[in-house]
Amino acid sequence: MYEFKTDAEPFGRAFLNCESPDRATKIAAGITAVCRHSKLSVDRQKGLCLLRMDLENGFSNETVTGFSYRNPSHCWPWRCECENKYTDDEKEDLALIRREMEPWVKHTDVVKNFYSPEQQEMMHSGLLWGGNWIGHANPNFADIALYGTTAIKARVEENRKKNPGKDAFYDSMITVLDAFSILGERFSAQAREMLEGETDPAVRRRLEKVISTFDHAPELPCRDFPEACIMFGVTFTLDGIDSPGHFDQYMYPFWEATGDKDVAREYLEGLWIFFHDTRTWNLCISGSDEHGRDLTNELSYEILDLTAKYAFQTPNLTMRCHPGTPEKLMRAAYRAIASGCGMPTLYNDAAVCPALENLGIPPADSHRYVMNGCNQIDIQGKSHMGLEDGEVLFPVALEFTLFNGTEPKTGKAFGLKTGDPRGFATFDEFYAAFIKQLDHMTDLSADMANTGQKAFAEYAPNPLRSILIEGCMEKGRFYSDGGPLYNNGQILAEGIADCADSLAAIKKFVYEDKKYTMAELVDALEKDFVGYETMQRELASCELKFGNDIDYVDSIAAGVVDHFNEYLTHIRTYRGGVYSGGCSPYNRA
Repeated sequence: MYEFKTDAEPFGRAFLNCESPDRATKIAAGITAVCRHSKLSVDRQKGLCLLRMDLENGFSNETVTGFSYRNPSHCWPWRCECENKYTDDEKEDLALIRREMEPWVKHTDVVKNFYSPEQQEMMHSGLLWGGNWIGHANPNFADIALYGTTAIKARVEENRKKNPGKDAFYDSMITVLDAFSILGERFSAQAREMLEGETDPAVRRRLEKVISTFDHAPELPCRDFPEACIMFGVTFTLDGIDSPGHFDQYMYPFWEATGDKDVAREYLEGLWIFFHDTRTWNLCISGSDEHGRDLTNELSYEILDLTAKYAFQTPNLTMRCHPGTPEKLMRAAYRAIASGCGMPTLYNDAAVCPALENLGIPPADSHRYVMNGCNQIDIQGKSHMGLEDGEVLFPVALEFTLFNGTEPKTGKAFGLKTGDPRGFATFDEFYAAFIKQLDHMTDLSADMANTGQKAFAEYAPNPLRSILIEGCMEKGRFYSDGGPLYNNGQILAEGIADCADSLAAIKKFVYEDKKYTMAELVDALEKDFVGYETMQRELASCELKFGNDIDYVDSIAAGVVDHFNEYLTHIRTYRGGVYSGGCSPYNRA
């Protein structure tokens, strides 16, 4: 046991002072300390109850969620042990926390601690990316409000009986559920204190609502929409502020149970502003069920009205569409888009659901898909789909083809030896070599991703998130270790347009029109087109550009992407699913 002289960093202090060697038990102790010692915020204007996870509070949300979804390389002890507001004794404690925590958090730098030297070099050179964070998720953030911790504890005990030998796993869940009660008591006490001397009737009403909510919550279910919003805020901020997902679906029973819709709108508006202020990631509305029935409800329209009213750039708002989407909803979406925020983004159930079903997800769950993070697809409360497990730069694969597996700037042989391109007599031969290079890079990215997944599975068990994701409790496995029902991964395709344009130009000018030889093209590239200015201008001005309804180049792009996506489905994730492809372009240069 450490005798700390500082009150800062409750998570780290509790983690290190927990006598159990079990990692999840120590994490649960840290989360409990956060709930017991964090500064709380009962928002006077919004009526929400939020955990303040910032540097002033002595820790950041990355400290807690370093064991859930964020890359925790910015954990608080790593950042502020030298700040002037701390005494020398406190700085000494903070340095000790950092030193003693380091063996437990190797996942905070997967690249340094788990990648091979070659993988590190490729990552740092920008040729490939993969596996160094755990990804976003869409937990069932309303579960505490819907069921209450008493009922969830009963489920924990039922599943404990089915999975003997997993006591530490289930004990960590019980500890975290008990921590919610600590928060409820503290929020209630703070609201009572704030109520003293408060004269504003609206503020008094909100504070009284906090008190009445925690008279029964979190142990028992919430009774109306304001209570559910209060409990949602607690759960959402404790988890670390990620993607709410299908908000209009899981919150609608509370909306429907609320008689005074003006008060309900007040809380919804408060949440919407909170989502914007905290850069909440992705919220989804509407869609269809597996029978094609429309899921739109009154809350769907209310959210679109708020989107049009505020025109916020965040949160990302997604609307699922299908043949039965009401015209009224589409018009509300158009009004919101026309406000200038460009949202909601529209996704087609008729395209997305069959694609998910091709990955083995049944229709009942494929129709629960939501958007996650920037724009990735997840299954609400049932999956750990990775989402940016890795990235493959298609133009780099093409460059490797042109230079026989060598990266021309460094001379390093990161690619395959597919042969001197000057010897390829046909475009089909050149294209086959390119596909081999692309597959090689895909294998490398997936291998890096699986290395990261293994590190997070070992080092980052998360009892909080595992409570909120279906499958974890039933399997006795944590969220990061194959616990969810679906554990697929995603490797992003980067530079599709540039790659397709380049392949089209090679096919046209080298192999069909024979305007240039492959030897001339390779020489021009080696010299950065010095002495080949005419060739550069002709290639740059070529009208064969992807995305302009020119089948010549669009068909090349489609063929490459289709191959990439199909190839990925044969690669298993460490978590126990399969990989799929995504097109979410990034520039990490």
